[in-house]
Amino acid sequence: MYKHILVPVDGSETAFKAAREALALAKLFGSKVVALYVVELRRLKEYEEDEREQVKRKLREFGVKTLERVQAEAGKFDVTFESMVKEGAPAEVIVETAREIEAELIVIGTRGLTGLKRMVLGSTAYRVVEWADCHVLVVK
Repeated sequence: MYKHILVPVDGSETAFKAAREALALAKLFGSKVVALYVVELRRLKEYEEDEREQVKRKLREFGVKTLERVQAEAGKFDVTFESMVKEGAPAEVIVETAREIEAELIVIGTRGLTGLKRMVLGSTAYRVVEWADCHVLVVK
């Protein structure tokens, strides 16, 4: 049913729940899972220009560690797995990446690290649901 499943992760617990759900579905359908971490460039505007490269490097390092955690989990499911780090506005990059890899499904957490507890659906998840050309499974 699904050949390619995209799971964006940001280090939040809901993202890891979504990753586990994506891996379980991949096992069931024989799908490939692509895990994506997006370095949000908007966040860099909060820093002085001379600090931005250092912060960007730290965000990329955090992204790699986050993806390594998902990859370790993928090993338990014995599924085909790929990971990538990209830069930009998260929702836009997620939807663009889904198109690039021809994903039939995006599995995303309801709220990421910046989500407010009172929100039912985080802004990134909401935008992905609105903009994606494929199915989107939102995990809470």
